[in-house]
Amino acid sequence: MPRLRPRSGFTIVEVLVSMVILLVIIAVTVQTFTRSSNLLAAQGGRLEAQQNARFAMTSIDRDLRVAGVGVVADQPLIVEAANTAIVFNVDLISRLPGDPGAVYVDTSADSNATNVWQSVNKLLLPGLSTYYPQSTYVSPTGVPSGAETIAYYLSPDTTSSLANTYVLYRRVNATTPAVVARGILYNSGDTVFQYSKVDTTGKETPIPITSLPLYHKATIHGSPADTGKYALVDSINLVTVKLKAVYNDPKLGVVKRPLITTIRIMNSGLNQQITCGDPPLGVTVTDSTSPAGSPTPFVTVMWNASADDGGGEKDVKTYTIYRRTPGSTFNISQPFASVPAGSANYSFTDNNVASGDQWVYGVAAQDCTPSNSPIGKTGTVVVP
Repeated sequence: MPRLRPRSGFTIVEVLVSMVILLVIIAVTVQTFTRSSNLLAAQGGRLEAQQNARFAMTSIDRDLRVAGVGVVADQPLIVEAANTAIVFNVDLISRLPGDPGAVYVDTSADSNATNVWQSVNKLLLPGLSTYYPQSTYVSPTGVPSGAETIAYYLSPDTTSSLANTYVLYRRVNATTPAVVARGILYNSGDTVFQYSKVDTTGKETPIPITSLPLYHKATIHGSPADTGKYALVDSINLVTVKLKAVYNDPKLGVVKRPLITTIRIMNSGLNQQITCGDPPLGVTVTDSTSPAGSPTPFVTVMWNASADDGGGEKDVKTYTIYRRTPGSTFNISQPFASVPAGSANYSFTDNNVASGDQWVYGVAAQDCTPSNSPIGKTGTVVVP
């Protein structure tokens, strides 16, 4: 009978060492997996926050870039320009197939969000105590405008546990606002919407934040009431949008992802050129003459800018200058000279005079029709 040989096994020490090594491997694996999971979650959260802000930027850019499309003569392009809100008119969506006036066609769109905003459904503008619209805008032939009113604005997020977080909403006419983005950080003093306009030298100039909010107070765009501060909103042609998306990182705490973009309003100013139906408002005229005994006598005529020059209808192109003898009437079709518009104050020097001459001078503002304002005139000017 064969003899069995004894087998050698693991000693207790070897078993303990093996278990320790196995536990170390498991611990390292779990730690690596946990770290990778946390890193993936953090990266995903930060990416989601950034994508959230990018989506908001894209939405604003898509709509605001074409603002002014389809508006009628009396309808403003920008309604409100505030630090945390912007409201504008555009024929963005139409339900009519092949509609040439709209940017997009969607036959299934909400009819309340594809037509002009009816004044009976007016609401407060975001952050203001002003209702809009005061009028239901129609074309000169009586056809309702196809341009709807779009508002983007921030409102506090009451569902967030993070401080100073806001929701960006988009509202069309009086329909229910839609959430565009959550987790937008806004602190007092931050700039969300920055506006710019072109000055008289053609340079882009930021509108001071202290001037905001601007809104279109005049019911009719381009009317005599559409002047001063309330007409400044019509000159905006560039909007810079700054958003901060936030994410609560488990390790780093609140992580911010700032984004900035600049949007040019392509149609800014275009709809103002058709408001030449009303003659410009007139000017006040004064005069001065050369010193007595001057070898080269002259008369200088001075006047202020018309209210429609840089304000109102903004359609003054030139100033026509007239002169006549005392007792005669001005011939409106025969101006003596002209001066281009675009200044705050104006003057013209008449060197074609002689000592002892007597003249009456007149100045009228002329628009792009062309139509003339009433003639502002001097008294009888006696050349020394």
